[in-house]
Amino acid sequence: SNAVKRVHRNIAALIEHHLPGTRVTDVTELLGGVSAAVHSVDLRYDDGRHARVVVRRHRVFEGKADYRERAAREHALLSVLHDRGVPVPRSLVFVAPDTLILEWIDGTTTLPDDPVELLATTLAAIHTVEPNDSFPPLPLLDDPLPGLLEWLPERLAIDPSSSTPEVLQAVRLACGTYSGTPRLLHGDYWPGNVMWRDGQLAAVLDWEDAAMGDPLSDVACARVELCCARDSDCADRFTRVYADRSGINLDRLPWWDLFVSSAALQSMDSWKLSPEALAARRTATSAWQATALRTLGLD
Repeated sequence: SNAVKRVHRNIAALIEHHLPGTRVTDVTELLGGVSAAVHSVDLRYDDGRHARVVVRRHRVFEGKADYRERAAREHALLSVLHDRGVPVPRSLVFVAPDTLILEWIDGTTTLPDDPVELLATTLAAIHTVEPNDSFPPLPLLDDPLPGLLEWLPERLAIDPSSSTPEVLQAVRLACGTYSGTPRLLHGDYWPGNVMWRDGQLAAVLDWEDAAMGDPLSDVACARVELCCARDSDCADRFTRVYADRSGINLDRLPWWDLFVSSAALQSMDSWKLSPEALAARRTATSAWQATALRTLGLD
């Protein structure tokens, strides 16, 4: 269509301007992007070399931070993490206000036969990365209750007739608070954001939701997504390996399980899934939410 051709022309012009000495030979939209438009770009250098890069353009998305803030933050964080040996694509150029030109990572997001060990070990390693002065400012994600009180007010009202402060106090005491050191969080650690090559984990993608806070928020995200992609046994084995590698206490995990499953159920209609995939994911995620509610005595 004319709209697609116009997008491709704009991308070619952007690449050729910011990567001098190149000519774009092909542009392909990569499916799956929801909060960003993502394209692979084949290019040829003047000296005859061929290469491929990724153009990632953030866009307005309800429930997320401003798209310009997400883009600038992701570029800065990728640059730091790549230099520190974390398996992430290198951000080659940031084109303000919303576009990143990224290193291409060969591989697939299709899970290998048994991804548990590498997924858990990589996440535990991410959670040990110490922030320094080169880190961009990151939001804090250390408490599941604000989201849960918004999404599930009837479940969390211990006594619906009581006043709000009493309800909040009862739920607060049940949930507890995160008292550990805030850790670097990916913010959306799921199979669709992990690249594999020859059975090895090649890269962790899409850091726009990165934060500092409770590492169990990442663990819970991975758990529910592994359950959707495989089954609850895979999710539980991942959790055991992560706990072994990290030594982190899992007591508050059911609250984060409830948080991520409830958040997913709130937003998955906007994920551009096929009707069949959406129905399957809603069923699996609803079951995960129900298990968390039952574990917490809120069913």
